[in-house]
Amino acid sequence: MDEFFLGDARAALRHFLNEGRRAQLCYLDPPFCTGRDFRVYRDRYPSDEDYYAMMREVLQGAYELLTRDGNLFLHIDWRAQARLRLMLEEIFGAAGFRNEIIWSYRSGGRARTHFSRKHDTILFFAKSPASYFDAMQDPLPRREARGGHLKRGVDEDGRVFRAVRAGGKLYRYYEDEGVPASDVWTDIPHLQQLDPERVGYPNQKPLRLLRRIVRCASRPGDTVLDVFAGSGTSLVAAHELGRAFLGADSAPEALAALQSRLPGAPLRLTRG
Repeated sequence: MDEFFLGDARAALRHFLNEGRRAQLCYLDPPFCTGRDFRVYRDRYPSDEDYYAMMREVLQGAYELLTRDGNLFLHIDWRAQARLRLMLEEIFGAAGFRNEIIWSYRSGGRARTHFSRKHDTILFFAKSPASYFDAMQDPLPRREARGGHLKRGVDEDGRVFRAVRAGGKLYRYYEDEGVPASDVWTDIPHLQQLDPERVGYPNQKPLRLLRRIVRCASRPGDTVLDVFAGSGTSLVAAHELGRAFLGADSAPEALAALQSRLPGAPLRLTRG
């Protein structure tokens, strides 16, 4: 059964491990060490070192909870991505690194002292060479992935294609066939303030973003872990796509948001 732990992320990981639970996919969208207070949580720490000590404990616990074929996606921004990537390489090993995904968007204002920051970073690490991944589970339409340098044509069945001749051979790329996404994601917009998907929780991520991660890095029947659940987007994506989930957050508002998005769904609730 799906489970939600209302309490600290580190306590949640200890609880899940003690219960013998395991997950094939872990998505983490932790506090970004902004030094700010948000409506339902504080992103303040006595020092940067306290923040990184907390994150090391979380990442180590997530690693232990992952199955051998598991994957971890860490969603962060410019403030902490360098140190946290090094931390992940220590825990997973350098060979575990798979991608530094750039999620690019257009929301936000303009900066005067630097180029405007318009992306988040999602670090993708695999626990072993056996870890599951299939980018074609969430393909892009070919017309979005190919430029205009290829010659357009229509075959005898009416299918539109782009063609190029190389090495004496003609290569056709049909527009109705998908292509895998690269490590730069520009096709998923940031949620706007009046987006109907919003549930009133700070820093909510789009469902499309989490659907891509869940589809490509786990299989139906697998378990998805998120101990910084927030608005619950990763858990909703897991539920919709036939995965189980282990979720946690210290804010009661996070539990309320999840329950509002999955009304009537059976959920085991544990309080830390």
